Amino acid sequence: MNPLSPFQAHLRPYRRMLVWGFILLVGAQAVQTIIPLILKWAIDAEKAYLDAIEAGLPSPTFMLVSPSRDLAAFAILLAALGIGQWFLNFGMRWYFTLVSRYVERDLRTTYVRHLVRLPLAFFQEQRVGDLMARATNDVEAIQRFFNHAIRMSLSGILTFVLSFGLMCTLDWKLAILALLPMPVMVWSACYMARKMRRGYGRVQEQFGAMSSRIQENLSGIRVVKAFSLRPFEIRRFGRLNDEYVDLNHHLIKLRSLFYPSMFLLNGASMVVILWLGGLRVLEGTLSLGAFVAFNAYLIRMSMPMMMLGRVVDEYQRAVASLGRIRAVLREKPQLVETMSGESGLRGDIEFRDVSFAYNGRVALQNINLRVPAGSTLAMVGRVGSGKSTLARLIPRLIQANSGTVLIDGVPVEELPIGMLRGAIGYVPQDTFLFSDTVRENVSLGRDDPSGKGVKRATDLSQLTPDLAVFADGLDTLVGERGATLSGGQKQRTALARAVIRDPRILILDDAMSSVDTRTEEAILRGLREVMASRTTIIISHRISTVMRADLIIVFEDGRIVEQGDHDALVARKGIYAEMFRRQHVAQELEDL
Repeated sequence: MNPLSPFQAHLRPYRRMLVWGFILLVGAQAVQTIIPLILKWAIDAEKAYLDAIEAGLPSPTFMLVSPSRDLAAFAILLAALGIGQWFLNFGMRWYFTLVSRYVERDLRTTYVRHLVRLPLAFFQEQRVGDLMARATNDVEAIQRFFNHAIRMSLSGILTFVLSFGLMCTLDWKLAILALLPMPVMVWSACYMARKMRRGYGRVQEQFGAMSSRIQENLSGIRVVKAFSLRPFEIRRFGRLNDEYVDLNHHLIKLRSLFYPSMFLLNGASMVVILWLGGLRVLEGTLSLGAFVAFNAYLIRMSMPMMMLGRVVDEYQRAVASLGRIRAVLREKPQLVETMSGESGLRGDIEFRDVSFAYNGRVALQNINLRVPAGSTLAMVGRVGSGKSTLARLIPRLIQANSGTVLIDGVPVEELPIGMLRGAIGYVPQDTFLFSDTVRENVSLGRDDPSGKGVKRATDLSQLTPDLAVFADGLDTLVGERGATLSGGQKQRTALARAVIRDPRILILDDAMSSVDTRTEEAILRGLREVMASRTTIIISHRISTVMRADLIIVFEDGRIVEQGDHDALVARKGIYAEMFRRQHVAQELEDL
């Protein structure tokens, strides 16, 4: 099996660069291989000259002028080859390192592009920190393999082949003896590879768990501080960190045994070769220069054997990391087309026998409901009764287990999802703001963040008075997840973000729970003009928010138990009427 087969798809676009890198690598190895031969020639020439002088014979014909000048010529030649080798190594490293960085970029881009196309259900089952670790630590492990291990592998193979070939020309018997440790080294490397692959998989999983813990602590730092959880979280992270070290112990043991063993085998081989080669020199069957060159090649040939451990190490780490990334890439994405502002949808919404369950827990049961285009639907009920679940079905953030959701008579599954979501302005319960300015958060995804639309959206959401207090107004940085804004300011920013899209369907999921009643009334008053020509769905626990809706439905355990307008529901004296009575009394007490 080709060991590079798992990575071929990622290397294929850069074949030309790899070819150039390989050509330069061959050139550098060829130059490096010639150097011991030049040393042999220089030593043999000098020895021949000294032997001739000692015997009273004329200087050898290969001595052009004098020994010193010939040695100077050899030195100049070696220096020139060294400079040439420097340029060849520079170019070779340039190409291989560049390829590794391009592959890193492509892999990370592919991974992130795939992540954002996955359905919402995937992220509800995954740890954010682990997904981040795959995009950072795992991708970096693959880049390191492409940068170091591939180059070392090719260099090692060429070094071994060229060195062994030239050693055979000098003394083929000694060359064969130099190969004796090779089978043991190869078997050891294969054995270690099998052990390390499983180990690295577990280590990378544990690193993901640690990343998740750090990410959760930083995201929830206010909770950690408020509940004085510092010692508890430190201990919990310490346990994860200790487990990470424990998992590495096995790998450390393998590496600690493997590398010294390689040095021991190689050292024993060199002792034998030095002994046998020295005897040949004394016998006169091998020249001193040839013996020096042979040992230089032996040292060069031993380097690939030494590097074998590191190559196996980085290869197994890269294979384990690639497997973790591909596990995410195998997840089926949700097809998303380009967002379209001109959707052509009117906003007529219908639910036919819709049911939905979260991991076996029923959230909606046989919902039948129609919301005419341009009308306002309000949903009330206890926490967990199914209101938000019903709202998420409209933009296909989740998909019904049974039944059909239709917009303008067309099942939402048949509508291009880009067009569908482009026609919807959605303010979820959990308000999320990006770590950017207020302006960028309001105009998210729009080409013209400085246009009049931003001003109109902030006016409608009653955010403009707050902006006047901010030193930088719309250009105020909101911090990570909007940390510098109050809950009400975050909700109004999210509301402005939904309104600026000029949607055909506006979904407000408890979007004003953090604002006071006066601000809420001002927002609703401003939104009435917007809501008049759009289908609007409002989810709220406040009766004052929903009482002017065309249709109000009351949820209980995933079912619609009451529906009608405000007056009809109050007259019915059911759940809605009881909610209205309690809130009315509470408001009167506040006004006292």
